[in-house]
Amino acid sequence: MSIDSINNNVGVINSTHSSSLERIASGLAINKASDNSSSLSIADNIDSQRSVMHQALENINSGIAMSNIAQDGLSQQKDILNEIKVLTLQASTATTSDEGREAIGTQISKFLDQFDQVAQNATYNSERLLTGDQKDLSVITDEDSSISMETKETKTISDKIRNFLGNFATDLNAINNLRDATNEGINEVQSFASEFASSANQMESSGRSAISAQTSLAEANSSILDADYSKEITDFSKTNLMAQIGMLAASQANAVQQRSVALLS
Repeated sequence: MSIDSINNNVGVINSTHSSSLERIASGLAINKASDNSSSLSIADNIDSQRSVMHQALENINSGIAMSNIAQDGLSQQKDILNEIKVLTLQASTATTSDEGREAIGTQISKFLDQFDQVAQNATYNSERLLTGDQKDLSVITDEDSSISMETKETKTISDKIRNFLGNFATDLNAINNLRDATNEGINEVQSFASEFASSANQMESSGRSAISAQTSLAEANSSILDADYSKEITDFSKTNLMAQIGMLAASQANAVQQRSVALLS
């Protein structure tokens, strides 16, 4: 074997040795396109899908948080309406005086102020969830899907109840009408809460699916990119030994050539 051939082989071995060392250091089987361009392209596509899935999870978490805030506000409002309902029952009995009904009316008015304040406080990222006209709050869960959710307007409930407070102390019909309006309000608040809860359940289900998909994508990416340390260490040791043998062979060949030249001269 000629010296040039030996040197070429040593160069190839050194290149393989260097690539093996690079894989061990980085922990990746593919460090550049020349290592395996098709596999790298697949891995890049998987990474892109993982990024989309990650953002979908961020959206879902935000949507669930927003739904929980709305549900908490509606729960407080429902409790207030139930308190008002109890007061209307107290006011409607014949044993309650006009002065007593007037005091009850004042208490109901304060409860309605609390009701409206709860709506004002139910916000997420400066978005009021219970005080305005219906506004789309749909949560994007991927490029083609979304889960619907929208703001609710609860002030109409308190306004309707207030309409019957004027004659509350002296008019039994006003008391009965106020109680009916309160019952309607309770049903409406429950309906709103059910809508938010349904959206949250859908988001939680989508979140579980997204987490499962993200885990599968991570495993797929790992199977493509992650280096097999056991194999790489074995290959590294092998190429390291071959490189040393090659350098020894080249050294001996150079020595033989030099002796030959010396004899000829």
